[in-house]
Amino acid sequence: MKKSEAALQKQPQVAGGGDPEIAREVRTIIAERCGMSVDAVTPDLSLENGLGVDSLALIEVNVALEERFQIVAPDFAAPEQAQISTVGDVIAFVEAQLAARGGRGGAP
Repeated sequence: MKKSEAALQKQPQVAGGGDPEIAREVRTIIAERCGMSVDAVTPDLSLENGLGVDSLALIEVNVALEERFQIVAPDFAAPEQAQISTVGDVIAFVEAQLAARGGRGGAP
């Protein structure tokens, strides 16, 4: 097994068995914008309570996701986005947007 394959196997899996590379990229974006380590940003972490950040940081996450994946991300802090409440939900949202479009988005 290659080193990169072993590293991917260590990544926390998203419910439903999503793409571990996309999950890692989303977690990295969230970690960078929220001042956390990537390892601390797990799929089950709550956006509202678990990240301990304000809505401005979540807006920065939205913008970064839009730029990286070339998608339109909703305001994750908005009450009408209650179905997107965890990091795993964000990952699933990004994966669904990319699948609907048929690609992964821009270069890393």
